[in-house]
Amino acid sequence: MDELQISNQRLKTARENYERRYNAQILKLEREHKTHTANLDAKVADLDEGARSAGASVLTQMKGTKLEALFSGRWDKKLQRDSHGHIFLDVNPVCFRAIVDYLNELAISLEDEPPNPPSVDDEHKQILMHQLELFGLNMPRNMPGSNIVKTAKEVNHLHDWLEEDGSDGDFDLLYRGSRDGLFNA
Repeated sequence: MDELQISNQRLKTARENYERRYNAQILKLEREHKTHTANLDAKVADLDEGARSAGASVLTQMKGTKLEALFSGRWDKKLQRDSHGHIFLDVNPVCFRAIVDYLNELAISLEDEPPNPPSVDDEHKQILMHQLELFGLNMPRNMPGSNIVKTAKEVNHLHDWLEEDGSDGDFDLLYRGSRDGLFNA
């Protein structure tokens, strides 16, 4: 019985040591990421002949996207730069400005009141959709004018439910119901 207790104690000690090293490594990586993001914020993503710029913290806020990966620091040495050291992206500046404006608004908006998705004039809509897809940005779907469905999470839940039977698409509130009956929306 003593051997079993000794083995258990060794395993427990080994696991605790491993967890300590693992947690220390996580903290180190988080500090490096914060430092690197702060350094990237000092640099800017140059758009439209240097007239506009965006901080890396704005561009990296949507985790898991290609845009976040591009500006997270992992590709910093591979990004093309101009003579001033600013990152150069060969994208449509009108559409990218709409994306950056959306991300700026997203950074300061409440979670249950997200900003409207980026929009451009009809001439640039297709390019905007392509850039959103290119950067892996999934925009929230349009919100119906409802007193019940109020958050992007609820709208996405409805769309996911409708996708299950292949009937997903844009929807509008047509009728409102109450104890007094139905009314046109």
